[in-house]
Amino acid sequence: MEKLSIDIDYVADLARISLKAEERKIFGEQFSSILGYIEKLKEVNIEDVVLKGEEEGFKNNLRDDIPTKGLTVEEVIRNAPSHFNNLFIVPKIIE
Repeated sequence: MEKLSIDIDYVADLARISLKAEERKIFGEQFSSILGYIEKLKEVNIEDVVLKGEEEGFKNNLRDDIPTKGLTVEEVIRNAPSHFNNLFIVPKIIE
């Protein structure tokens, strides 16, 4: 199994949380453990597994698509950290 690493500062920045040095170490160990579990899942043999939907007699049990009352513009904008003319203002992420 290859050793994977993750940039804890980058993840914390994405999550908009600040971490102390001790917390970075703890989260780093936890992320490494999670990545290890993911690597173990890649080793599982699933060749003979029948997917749900491929089994005989499968029926779609989704609800009907019925329109319901949604939020008003004011309700949506009220929760936005930054907005102008009923539009969200977001940081530029693509150069």
